Amino acid sequence: MDRFSAVHMYKYYIKNNPDSDVTYTLFKYTVSKFFKKSVIKILDGETFYLGHKLGTIRIKRVERDFSRPTIDWYETNKLKAEGISKHIYYTDDDWCRWCWEKNKAPLKNKSVYKFNPSEGRNGNKKALVKRLKTDEFAHLNYKF
Repeated sequence: MDRFSAVHMYKYYIKNNPDSDVTYTLFKYTVSKFFKKSVIKILDGETFYLGHKLGTIRIKRVERDFSRPTIDWYETNKLKAEGISKHIYYTDDDWCRWCWEKNKAPLKNKSVYKFNPSEGRNGNKKALVKRLKTDEFAHLNYKF
């Protein structure tokens, strides 16, 4: 599977706009600023429309299934550090996740496409976790 970077996008842009005086540095700054602002809007509870009938990206609240309990590893590891060997489970009624809603998108074979929010120390997954931990009412911004 091919992955495209900002360099590929810039080369495509210059190929289609040969008279443009936009440098790669400006192009990359503009694209990264756009994506950062989009992420902030999504974290605030808005829905991002991808355009060209590709669907939307938003943060979705999901009801927790208590028939299969999930271990809260952060709290469990804190107890293990204190010498207590017990598992702590999540007890919230719901949880939040990034969601690409593509059910109305007229794509062929759309089941093979997937959306992975960025991971890592400064990734979008961590940004969602941080938002949910610092603001106790943040989960109310997101729809089921």
